[in-house]
Amino acid sequence: MGQNGGVRSPRAILSVNMPPLRWKSSPPSAPTERPLRHPGSLTARLARLGKVTVDVLKSRSHLASRDEAEGLGLPRPGLRLYVRRVCVRLDGKPAVLAESVATLKGVTGPWKGLRRLGNRPLAALLWSDPRIRRGPFQYVRLPASHPLMRQSWVKTPLPARRSCFWLHGQPLLVMEAFVGLPWHQAGLMPRRRQWLAHGMERETA
Repeated sequence: MGQNGGVRSPRAILSVNMPPLRWKSSPPSAPTERPLRHPGSLTARLARLGKVTVDVLKSRSHLASRDEAEGLGLPRPGLRLYVRRVCVRLDGKPAVLAESVATLKGVTGPWKGLRRLGNRPLAALLWSDPRIRRGPFQYVRLPASHPLMRQSWVKTPLPARRSCFWLHGQPLLVMEAFVGLPWHQAGLMPRRRQWLAHGMERETA
């Protein structure tokens, strides 16, 4: 039975019981993967290279996997969360597969805008409030078995990163898997300004 008395589907049970990914704190060193190492607004950087559009793959509640529970600091997997999965395109070509996950308390509180984004990029929410703080990056090769990958056409592992954003004590876990690297001029950086999180820098267009 589910958390609220409903019957869990086999796919939901599989996702909840998937082993957590082996995230690393050190970024990849390959020159083609240098965009993973840059902080700040990924959408702003892509927008310097061409037209950015967003396809929503999933936007609804689901049960937390072990990996999501660890990333959000939850006591156990299986708790109900809100997830938004998208494909970000650059000039019509896939550039990023992204997943944003928050607790139900978060999406009825400080992260309520997550449900209202539609086809707008997450940057419209993340970079509009200077009180938002961001934790450090973690890195992994995202396997084809991951739910985000299963909802796309990608069949081979992708370089990915994740970090946790905080607002009023509520976390928003954001993971980005990078498709088709290297992007044309992907190393270009918008101008920077100092921001609040962990001595990191926040980019603005």
